[in-house]
Amino acid sequence: MNPLLVFDLDGTLIDSAPDIIVAVNRTLQNHGKKILSDDVIISHIGEGLKKLIADIFMEDDLDPAEIIELEMEFLKIYEEEMFNKTRIFPGVEDFLSHYAGPMAIITNKNELPAKAILKHLKLDRFPWVNVFGADTLEERKPSPLPLRTMMELAGHNATNTFMIGDGIPDVLSALRAGVPSIAIEFGYTSLQLLQKYEPQGILGHYRELPAMIKKLSQKA
Repeated sequence: MNPLLVFDLDGTLIDSAPDIIVAVNRTLQNHGKKILSDDVIISHIGEGLKKLIADIFMEDDLDPAEIIELEMEFLKIYEEEMFNKTRIFPGVEDFLSHYAGPMAIITNKNELPAKAILKHLKLDRFPWVNVFGADTLEERKPSPLPLRTMMELAGHNATNTFMIGDGIPDVLSALRAGVPSIAIEFGYTSLQLLQKYEPQGILGHYRELPAMIKKLSQKA
């Protein structure tokens, strides 16, 4: 049985940073805030940009309803920007076209924009077991719940599943679920940080993934 491959989205399958950066800074400018550097915004992508927006405005002593309004404002702006410069990483489509096992996506992007981007980039043509966003279940990564739920849907367990992602929430959720992880070298988080969470492989390009999956599966 071919293993279940669970992918993160931003920084793993797609390079969405340019559009996210614009949306974050547009939101800040709307409220007279200083814009942030690309590096600062990119470092927060895996944790969810809504959290970043909330953290930035925390000093204004906003109530929960106002924070929610800011989150909705950011998401509306992001929906205006998210198709402009976002691209699929090299080798992704070729790999997805040839992999014979089940595949799924778990992202900390909300479900609706995640699925909209997949449709726009025509990645929705692949037979995903499911696509979970930050708001799909009651918990998101780094909780192991999304990964465990996806394994149950696919009829797989931790011994024949791999979590593939570029962020700490990805490798940490895998560690908590007992699932081997593969860290993305070209994503948005430094390898030095990711290696603290014991990934079994480091992926430099998708052309390396078939051999890596085969080797790690045999090792398991």
